[in-house]
Amino acid sequence: MRKLLTLLLIVSTTLFLACEPELPFDDDTNGDNTEHPTPTPNPDPEPEPNPDPTPDPEPTPDPEPAEVTATLTYEECKSLVSGYGKPKSYTNSYGTWTICAYDNSNGIQINSNKVAYIGTPTFEGDIKRITLTFAESYSGDILLCSQAGTTAVAGQFESFSCGGKAQEYTLTTSGHKSLYIRSSACARITSITIVAGGSGGGTTPTPDPDPTPTPDPEPEPDPTPGDGTNPSTYAYNWAELPVMVDANKDGRLDNNTSLYYAHHLCAGGEKNAQRNGTARNYTVCYSAEHHCPLWVAAPMHKCHQGSSGRNDSYKSDPKIPSNIQYNSKDTGGGCNKGHMLSSHDRTSSVATNKQVFYYTNIAPQYSSTFNTGGGAWNNFEDHLETLICSDTLYIVLGCYFDSFSRNGASASPKKISFGGRSDVSCPTMFYCAMLRTKRGNTGKRVQDCSASELQCAAFTLCHKMAKGHEPQPADFMSISELEKLTGVTYFPNVKNAPKTTYNANDWL
Repeated sequence: MRKLLTLLLIVSTTLFLACEPELPFDDDTNGDNTEHPTPTPNPDPEPEPNPDPTPDPEPTPDPEPAEVTATLTYEECKSLVSGYGKPKSYTNSYGTWTICAYDNSNGIQINSNKVAYIGTPTFEGDIKRITLTFAESYSGDILLCSQAGTTAVAGQFESFSCGGKAQEYTLTTSGHKSLYIRSSACARITSITIVAGGSGGGTTPTPDPDPTPTPDPEPEPDPTPGDGTNPSTYAYNWAELPVMVDANKDGRLDNNTSLYYAHHLCAGGEKNAQRNGTARNYTVCYSAEHHCPLWVAAPMHKCHQGSSGRNDSYKSDPKIPSNIQYNSKDTGGGCNKGHMLSSHDRTSSVATNKQVFYYTNIAPQYSSTFNTGGGAWNNFEDHLETLICSDTLYIVLGCYFDSFSRNGASASPKKISFGGRSDVSCPTMFYCAMLRTKRGNTGKRVQDCSASELQCAAFTLCHKMAKGHEPQPADFMSISELEKLTGVTYFPNVKNAPKTTYNANDWL
């Protein structure tokens, strides 16, 4: 019996040691792997009765995908519809579109006697709104379908009547992340805009205010005057930067106009499409006398365009004294808030799009004729986008405040109440100085090109120009002529820029 008890004691001790957990060494960052003494294990506590299980929390719904605005224009895909045929695919920055239509020389023609439709890309969020723009006024039905169909209309879920040059429609059904647009009448479509994602009934949500403003990334080193006299001459060889005429060398365009400058680099991590480094957004010269931008200089490239959409977060430019800027989003003088550099041209990220809503990039523009659907300036902005090329297009967008008369329209200086101020100068003319390579795909810097490889011109538009005005040869002048008019030197960093000559047809 004693032997049996001894054997049982040995077996139980062995089992206890085998089941004892092994305590690892601490991984000390200094390499000291000193073994810690093993603590005496506490006896296991008495098990407590299990309480009623807590029900699992309701799963958090996935956040609504961010709102995306996608556009297809006739100009960009017209080469695919030169003749009627089978469906063709066209991919732009918003996704792949399906085009089964034909060209009637004015737009994408959809005809009831043929199998014709345009399919949208597939979006992450539901499609909310559709805007169609036509080359001419047409009346008929637009059919929205979930299937491409054959000669019959397949998968139709909504329809609406169109008329006029533009028609916006808000979907009442949900769950459609892509669709096909068909028509029972002839409609010459020149552009299609789709809004998808976001919350609530087809409207763009108002963004929450930034809890802590994130400063814009600064160039390295911080820009400093190149010669100590002209504040717009910086130590960067940027092709778009102008130079101000400063005869008194006092940092002013004249004795009464104090000018302020700010650089903004793209804030969403965008990279320069042709070279390393952060892509530039824009540089602004802001007038304390006029409380308005004098000019905004920017590169234009497809790397600046994406799907962020428009955020409408108007606010003061953090790099310019706030007391000389607008202090509210209020409008007045028959004007609305006109972008110098367009919001649509800076959709590569939300953070970058927010920068173009700084007040320093905003000028008063007449809301009924100039900065509205079919307005003279809006028509130019649409045309400007067609000039973007693989090489960079460089532009300077400017305001002019003296009396101006050209191409059948005239305007005189005046002060208006705008942006919460009563002392804002209403521009009499807006202009755009443009420079790019002729071929558009050289892969060369414009600073390295010969004069024969470059083209430049200035587009000018009286602020009183009638609605519906389209860019035409009479709106153009040479860069040298614009320099004499404004007192600004354009493209000084591009020594071979052909500023004394221009061909308007190169820009139309």
